[in-house]
Amino acid sequence: MNRVGLTVAGLDPSGGAGILLDQRVFSHFGVFAAGVITANTVQNSCGARHWKPVDEKLFTDQLRALKEDLPVGVIKVGMLARARFLEVLLDAFGEVPAVVDPVLASKNGLPLVDEPAVYLRLAPRIFLFTPNWDEARRLTGLGGSPTEVLQKLKEFGFKNVLLKGGHMEGDRVRDYLLLESGELLVFSKPRVAKSPRGTGCALSSAIAALFLKTGDLKEAALRAEEFLKGALERAERLGRCHEFLTF
Repeated sequence: MNRVGLTVAGLDPSGGAGILLDQRVFSHFGVFAAGVITANTVQNSCGARHWKPVDEKLFTDQLRALKEDLPVGVIKVGMLARARFLEVLLDAFGEVPAVVDPVLASKNGLPLVDEPAVYLRLAPRIFLFTPNWDEARRLTGLGGSPTEVLQKLKEFGFKNVLLKGGHMEGDRVRDYLLLESGELLVFSKPRVAKSPRGTGCALSSAIAALFLKTGDLKEAALRAEEFLKGALERAERLGRCHEFLTF
């Protein structure tokens, strides 16, 4: 069985989000984690301050080196920094299922990609798209119901969409998974009185890892949701501000 996953994301030196968190999640599920960094960031548990993208040639050469050597079975994409990086990645690994988390901004509002429209332009090439409520509304220009936003995203060409509802109001959090078949699944859980960074990173990484192991997106999403619920409940405050997911 292929057990190599590739994560492409920014480097959060605190480990609370980004590529370091992705690799922790992959390892938790027994997936070997390869990784390519899109940007170096300056951030801690209190938020992101600024970032610098990596050199495009270096980014491209790293991907090519991995492609020549490792049998990558799934890809998880987080912070892009540069829209061009997604094009380069999909050109290199177009046959590999890509779980793409459109990290448009940090928790404290710092923009993290130069051209958000790249996700819509490349939608048909993405296996699973995992925006949160704010990101989905920004990309679609809609403010209606979750099902309306999901349908609009499908019109852009996304195969499968997981709309994360943590930014919606209410004492329960509902995530909506619209599959390529048209089936809609709703995952509901009590809202936890904690606010760690990296929840989107962890959920999409868990889905990617579990899909690699099971080949079943529904099962992967269900198990990933349970994993995130536990990591949220156990989240610890190690620094001065937001908690860190614990698993």
